[in-house]
Amino acid sequence: MTWFSTLWASTIGKKIVMAVTGLILFGFVLGHMTGNLLVWAGPEAFNDYAAMLKGNPFLLWGTRLTLLAATPIHIVSAIQLVKLNAAARPQGYKKLGSSSSTFASKTMKYGGLWLLGFLVFHLLHYTVHIVEPAYSTAAYMLADQHNAYAMVLDGFGNQVLSGVYIFSMVFLCLHIDHGAWSLLQTLGFSHPKYNAMRRNAARAFAALLFIGFCSVPVGVLANLVPAVTP
Repeated sequence: MTWFSTLWASTIGKKIVMAVTGLILFGFVLGHMTGNLLVWAGPEAFNDYAAMLKGNPFLLWGTRLTLLAATPIHIVSAIQLVKLNAAARPQGYKKLGSSSSTFASKTMKYGGLWLLGFLVFHLLHYTVHIVEPAYSTAAYMLADQHNAYAMVLDGFGNQVLSGVYIFSMVFLCLHIDHGAWSLLQTLGFSHPKYNAMRRNAARAFAALLFIGFCSVPVGVLANLVPAVTP
């Protein structure tokens, strides 16, 4: 039995694995938001950023392969931990559950399912271009690079798509709020003296991500981001 399977076999091991994969996903989400915010710097900055990613296979595919490994491990460990907790407490939490749980924790299950579906749709839309095949045509090409800026503006110019995106960011940030709180606890940052600080840090991080991600579709819909036609 390998060290990973030994770790995975225990409840604390699953929590550690979930925490580590959660850190990886948090890091990607933060980096993705930072890249998205370059829309506010204009088409040249955003298109140069997109071209840099596509022109660096090691960075691009290294990130993709890491996420392809971390995401299913994170999901499976979460499902198994839920089952283990349910088996350990077949009668439920009764009064304790209503007082100790938060709205963020209560939405983890269904919010996670929604986020998984949204992730697939988001990839089909902006990465694979199946939802919008025109993004792969010459209409969205500049002289030497893909016009990712125009693609993002056209996508978020659709009110329905922007609404779905913003709604999904609500679930993402609720997920991160509870996830960051639990992650810090798993990594040993749990003490009555610091729990309030841990809670505030998790909420601040989630709020930062929500504002950052949603600023782009809101800016596009409000015509605050300069419009560029392909």
